[in-house]
Amino acid sequence: MVELRFPDIGEGMVEGEILRWLVAVGERVAEHQPLVEMETDKALVEVPSPVAGVVRELRGAPGDLVAVGAVLALIEEGVRETPALKAPPAAVGVVGELEEAPREEPAAAPLEKASLVLPRDRKLAEELGIDLSGLRGSGPGGRITEEDIRAAAGARQGEEAADDRLPLRGVRRTMARTMRASASSAVHVTILERADALALCRLREREQALAAARGVRLTWLPFIVKALTLVLERFPLLNSSFDEARDEIVLHRQIHIGFAVDTPDGLLVPVVRNARRRSILDLAATLQQLAVRARERKIAPAELKGGTFTLSNYGAVGGLWGTPIINPPEAAILGVGRIAEEAVVRDGQVVARPTVPLSLTFDHRIIDGATAHRFLNALIEHIEDPDRILLEN
Repeated sequence: MVELRFPDIGEGMVEGEILRWLVAVGERVAEHQPLVEMETDKALVEVPSPVAGVVRELRGAPGDLVAVGAVLALIEEGVRETPALKAPPAAVGVVGELEEAPREEPAAAPLEKASLVLPRDRKLAEELGIDLSGLRGSGPGGRITEEDIRAAAGARQGEEAADDRLPLRGVRRTMARTMRASASSAVHVTILERADALALCRLREREQALAAARGVRLTWLPFIVKALTLVLERFPLLNSSFDEARDEIVLHRQIHIGFAVDTPDGLLVPVVRNARRRSILDLAATLQQLAVRARERKIAPAELKGGTFTLSNYGAVGGLWGTPIINPPEAAILGVGRIAEEAVVRDGQVVARPTVPLSLTFDHRIIDGATAHRFLNALIEHIEDPDRILLEN
C-alpha cells in the first residue's frame, strides 16, 4: 500500500482542513490525479495521487483538521481493475439457510394524549403553540399538566433562540492569529489626513481609454501604490520590519506592496513584488489579477508572503476612515478611504473638491510621530500633484 500524506507546501503551514474528497474508496486513480481538496490558512490546494492504483482507504471527513505529514489515504499500486463489490451472503445456519424474520406488525396506536389533558391546560397549549401529542405527562395516570406545557414552551423558545457557531478555520483563523500577534507586539499609532484628489481624478479620466484598450481597468489604487513606492524610498523606516529575536530594525532593499482583498472567507493580502519598478498600467493589471485569484482562492501561498508595506483600500466598500492594524512584522500600513466631494477652502473660497481620506498606522517602536507625519505629507504631495509620480518614475 502507498500512503498519501498531506504534504508540506511551505510558508509555515502546519495543518489544513479537508474540504472534499474527489474520489471514493474502490475507485481507480491515475498518477498525479487530484484526490482531495484541502484548505490551508492561505489557499486552496488539491493533493494528487503519488501513484496509479486503486483507493483502498480514505482517512478523515470534510471539516477535519489534518496535520502536515498525516496519512490522508491508502492506495494499492498497480491494480488494473477494481474488485466488484460482492453482495452480502444469505444468512446460513448449521443445517441450512435461516428463514427471514417475519415482519413486525405495526404497534397499536398510543392512547390519545388529548384525553389526558384538562380543558384549561388544552387551551393553554393552543395559546403557546404546543403539540400535545409529543408530550409525556407527569401527572397522575400520565396526565399532561400545566407545568409540562410551560416547560415544553420554554424548551422550544430556548431552541429557537440558540446562537449559531462558526468554527474559526482557514483564512479567518489565520487573520485572527495575525491580528492578535500584531496587537500584542507592535505599538500602534494612527494619524489621519485628507488629500485633494482633483488632479488625480483628471489624470485617471485621461488615461482610462488607454488602459481599457490594453484590457486593464484603471482604478485609483495603482496611482496610490506608485506614489507609495516613490515616498517609501525617501523614508526607509516605513519600509522596514522589526526583528524581535535580535532587537534589530530590518531596512528592506526592495519594496513589495501588500494589499488587502476582501473575500468570502476573510481578508487575504496578496503582494505586488518590486512595485517600485512597475508602471501604472503594469501595477493596475497586476493588482487586478492578484485580486481575482485571491477571491477565487486560486492564489499561490508564495504570492501572499514577503510584503514590506501594506495598503488597505476600504474605500472600495464605501469606508471613509479607519485605524488599520499593522501586518506583522511590517512597520506600517496605509488605509485609503473612498474619494468623495467635500466643501474645502481654496484661495479664500469654499468650493467642492474630491478628497481622499488617508489613515497611516505605524509601529512607534520603529517610527516616531514626526517621521510618520513627514511621510504622509510627502504622499499627499504626490497625490495632489500626480505629475510628480510621472516625473520620478
